[in-house]
Amino acid sequence: MNETTGVLIAFAAIVLLAATLLLVVIPEPPERAVVTMERLDVAVLEFRNSSQWEDVEETLRSRVESRLVNSGSVNVYSRRQLDTLLMEQALSSGGLLDPKTAVEIGSLTGVTKLITGTVFAVDTPTKEVTICARWENNECVETIPGVEYTVTVHAQVEVIDARTGKIERTVDLIGRDNVIAEYGELCCGGIGGMVATAATDIAGRVVSYMSSAYTREIRYGLYSQVEEKRDGYVGEEAAVRFTESDTVHLVAHFTRVENQDLFDLEWVGPDGGVLGQVEDVIGDGDWRLYELDLAGREVGRYWVRGTLNGTPAFEAPFSVTTGS
Repeated sequence: MNETTGVLIAFAAIVLLAATLLLVVIPEPPERAVVTMERLDVAVLEFRNSSQWEDVEETLRSRVESRLVNSGSVNVYSRRQLDTLLMEQALSSGGLLDPKTAVEIGSLTGVTKLITGTVFAVDTPTKEVTICARWENNECVETIPGVEYTVTVHAQVEVIDARTGKIERTVDLIGRDNVIAEYGELCCGGIGGMVATAATDIAGRVVSYMSSAYTREIRYGLYSQVEEKRDGYVGEEAAVRFTESDTVHLVAHFTRVENQDLFDLEWVGPDGGVLGQVEDVIGDGDWRLYELDLAGREVGRYWVRGTLNGTPAFEAPFSVTTGS
């Protein structure tokens, strides 16, 4: 088999794989609803440090607090406010937070969750490598010696219920950074900067973990035409305007829920009256199709509202016009 034949076979295989994926993968509806199942008012307390790297615990604590603030889905009680209230004296020596103190912090600040943890180790191995200094015609023609620097931060993060003082969740997390540089040319804060980057990596994982643990997610969309595909549904084109002869199809994909969660749906007319209701029991990964026949309905603005376990999830407006 010559080279050209091999390339053609490889290309055909790629095309076949892409076509197979198109047949198997069901595209997600366009709208996304993230539902917080309980109020998340969080305070990030002092972290403990069991490693040999000085101040890494404060670096990690500040990174976690910053990422939670920027996530927009969590209300964060700032460290400055905590210090003003002198609520962290019990942690100033790196001691464990006792349940009574946790409840006191929750009572005085109104937070529902406390986040703390421990940095167990900071590994900073190096390895000699070869760096290409000059390329010609896509080939390396000159090399120089270099060093591969790796930083790994090992930490455990705890989420404490401020109403009971009990540790609710514990998760082990690892953050890394990797840089290849010439001897003596490591920039951007050196190893300390890499430790900070690894701490930021862990902080991002904390935000993802909090979102996964305390929220649900639904993808949904309104369509005039829907086709059933494998275990789901595919709408031809998302729509917000329908005619009196149409049927409104709501496709919902429950991308992150708990099995046996309760989903309630209401179709609401222009006068605010409820036109139809559905009470459903759903599970993680389920697809659902809900429909409203518009035959005989008046022209105007309508809504469809979804509620998950009693918490409003989304409200999608649409309009109905005459067919002319």
